[in-house]
Amino acid sequence: MDRTTVGTILRLYPLGEDGLIVSWCTADCGMVRTAARGARRPGSESCGRIDLFHECELTYRPAKQGDLGSLRSTTLLSPRLPLRRELSKLRLASYLCSLLSSTVEAEDGNPAWHSLLAAALDYLCTSPARPAVLERFERRMAELHGIYSPSISPHRALAQHFMPHLPGGRESLFSPPGAQL
Repeated sequence: MDRTTVGTILRLYPLGEDGLIVSWCTADCGMVRTAARGARRPGSESCGRIDLFHECELTYRPAKQGDLGSLRSTTLLSPRLPLRRELSKLRLASYLCSLLSSTVEAEDGNPAWHSLLAAALDYLCTSPARPAVLERFERRMAELHGIYSPSISPHRALAQHFMPHLPGGRESLFSPPGAQL
């Protein structure tokens, strides 16, 4: 039975010659992976609708076995184009998506995960990428996971709980590209 929901695209992987595997953070189905067959084919119905950070309404058929469902259709709701205009915004948005996908389990239907990500990406579309954005995101993640404590930084709480699964590169997010630390 097909499901319809709203989701944000976190990651894209090639699938065969012209398909994609799309990782989503959805409003009511949690983290979902779908196969979009023919999505990279010229003239495809999906052309231009499936890209990183896009907010879409999607219809998919869950997998009978495994975790790779079949994408049936997408309707683009927000392309979040401003994230692609500044490298600092692009880097931070990518890190937020990686952080979320590495700590939230598949099929966790808590709508707060999608709300958190959508709010952060929408904020970045209109505001500069600053450390405060990352810190607020990490704090809310720690709260949602139930591991937040005022006596420890949210990043440290996440690192202690999820190591070695956290994405790398956090330290270089706000340094100039190519800078040596």
